[in-house]
Amino acid sequence: MEFEKELLKGYIDIIVLSVLKHKDMYGYEIGKTIKQENKNFEMKEATLYVSLKRMEKRNYLEGYWNDDENSGGGRRRYYRITQEGLNFFGEKVQEWRVLRELLDHFLGVNINE
Repeated sequence: MEFEKELLKGYIDIIVLSVLKHKDMYGYEIGKTIKQENKNFEMKEATLYVSLKRMEKRNYLEGYWNDDENSGGGRRRYYRITQEGLNFFGEKVQEWRVLRELLDHFLGVNINE
């Protein structure tokens, strides 16, 4: 399903943070996980890396290099969510709940369905 760009724009970071809440991952792995968990949405690689850089600058994520030879491909930059990132994620989830309730009301959708 195609989503309007502007509709998703504000939620890209939240989607990435939700994946990183479970474990540290490198960029390609994050994108692959998002694709596997939701067949309706595939994040473009450029969008993902812009999001990772932006969140690293805001201290929502911390990036580090893994030189593990068992990784099968050399150096990979892994990302982990910080406490600041967890706080931001929690705030955005609350915002989403309020927005969803508002939209469900005006669209005539029963929240409990």
